[in-house]
Amino acid sequence: MRCLVTGGSGFIGRHVARRFHEGGHEVLVLDTRWTPGDPFPGEATSVTDERRLRELFADWRPDVVAHLAGMADARAVLAEPVAAMDANVTGTAAVLAAAAASGVSRVVIAGSCWVYNAMPVNAVDEDEPFLPSGAGHFYTTTMIAKELLARDFARLHGLESTVLRYSPVYGPGMWPGLVVSAFLRAAAAGGPLTVFGDGEERRAFLHVHDLAEAFYRATAPVAAGQVYNLEGPEIITTGELARKVSELFGGVPVEHREEPTRRGELVYSQRFVSTYKVRRDLGWTPGIGIDEGLRTQLAAMREEVAAG
Repeated sequence: MRCLVTGGSGFIGRHVARRFHEGGHEVLVLDTRWTPGDPFPGEATSVTDERRLRELFADWRPDVVAHLAGMADARAVLAEPVAAMDANVTGTAAVLAAAAASGVSRVVIAGSCWVYNAMPVNAVDEDEPFLPSGAGHFYTTTMIAKELLARDFARLHGLESTVLRYSPVYGPGMWPGLVVSAFLRAAAAGGPLTVFGDGEERRAFLHVHDLAEAFYRATAPVAAGQVYNLEGPEIITTGELARKVSELFGGVPVEHREEPTRRGELVYSQRFVSTYKVRRDLGWTPGIGIDEGLRTQLAAMREEVAAG
């Protein structure tokens, strides 16, 4: 099977590409950051370049597409909403159109748990409808639009797709601004670790290796036309996360700043979102807990420092 990974030079995309390669499949990467020195062949092209995208799909003839390209930093999305709509919405439409035209059998789309902000407060599973009142953030709006585009291309062009709505992701290669990375780097520098607000905001952090496995399994026939929730194995507050990281470094100081959420950050009250469907259909369960994930991430950081 030939798999095309859009955004395959990014944090999550690299792990997804590697998982398909480990599964014995041919991998191609489409990413503006791609270089000839990257692990897999590809091209440095934007998903918003519709003409070139159609040419590449016609030439490469991928069987499946893992679509991760786009703008994922919420603060950047807030600062540049037009660019975000172009990358996340127009880019997704272009990928789906090229996939439909070239006979791709499945597109697995990177979604987000943040779409639950646009659902009733008691929403826990994938069948809940979006509320007309909207999502409250440009980033969430783009994620909803991606899902709606996938539905439309299925209905109007017969293109099979699968959407993965996942919680915040961490692991090797993660963006330095993510809270797990920020805490680890601050602790490595001697602290303090800064927790904004009361530290009670909850997350079910998902390790990137578990997410890559979900992308791989989402190409199964049973996943056609489905949406799946993905979360880490445990819910933890930002305060608890800071304490765990502090302990890894022998008790570096943790400080709390009692101030409102910083402008541009997504506000999300962690729900107990159901992952029953993905466990039932794909046999997927997250295998890496936060303690193990932090230890392995710390080891990776130390290896990077030792390597210079």
